[in-house]
Amino acid sequence: MNSPGWSVALRSVRTAPARALIFCIELYRVYVSPTRMPTCRFFPTCSEYAVDALRTRGVVVGSVLTAVRLLKCGPWHPGGWDPVPERRHRHSPAGT
Repeated sequence: MNSPGWSVALRSVRTAPARALIFCIELYRVYVSPTRMPTCRFFPTCSEYAVDALRTRGVVVGSVLTAVRLLKCGPWHPGGWDPVPERRHRHSPAGT
């Protein structure tokens, strides 16, 4: 039988890697980012994007989305509004 305690503990274990990455990003935002000139051409900023992607999509998909976003940071990309893409919903087979 599944008790509510096991569900909470399992969820905590599953989200631990994403929370660890978010912690590292927050350290960057507090200690490193203020010492640099604001140069991000995107909204939300890359660090905001990374935190949102990790929270909403998990560590694997969130990390991939963040890596793709960071690859866009070159001078060849104009920047602009670039939110985390919505999660695609799986369609159930017709008639079920």
